[in-house]
Amino acid sequence: MTKRQIRQADGPTLRLLAASALVVASACAAPILATETAGADTEPAAPVTCGVATDSLGGMTTFRPWVRLEPVEPGQYRFALKGGGTILDQGGSFEVGAGGRSMLGEATVSGPAAGYDVELTVTVGGTLYRCHGDHHDI
Repeated sequence: MTKRQIRQADGPTLRLLAASALVVASACAAPILATETAGADTEPAAPVTCGVATDSLGGMTTFRPWVRLEPVEPGQYRFALKGGGTILDQGGSFEVGAGGRSMLGEATVSGPAAGYDVELTVTVGGTLYRCHGDHHDI
């Protein structure tokens, strides 16, 4: 009966294999990423872009509703925030400044952003837009 030896790979061999796998994965992913980017550049810009930026620090969360318009024109907004014993409902008219962007307000509450339901709607030119409340930056 012969003794069977099991050879274990050493450190340099493992690093070489890992680097090779990374090169192959990058080569496969490059065409996919290029395709997605090319499609994004050819789409027309939306006339209204809006959202709610969030910032958490020391157990407090700040919500900042924002809007970008192209072309610039006045509008109306409604911002609602519910959770953790807080109910906030504010809104009114707005006019954006140079560059077509504006902050619509700010609310700071205790606890994480996930504990709050956020709703932002913007009306511009008679059209109502529902804005995303998923932590966008302005």
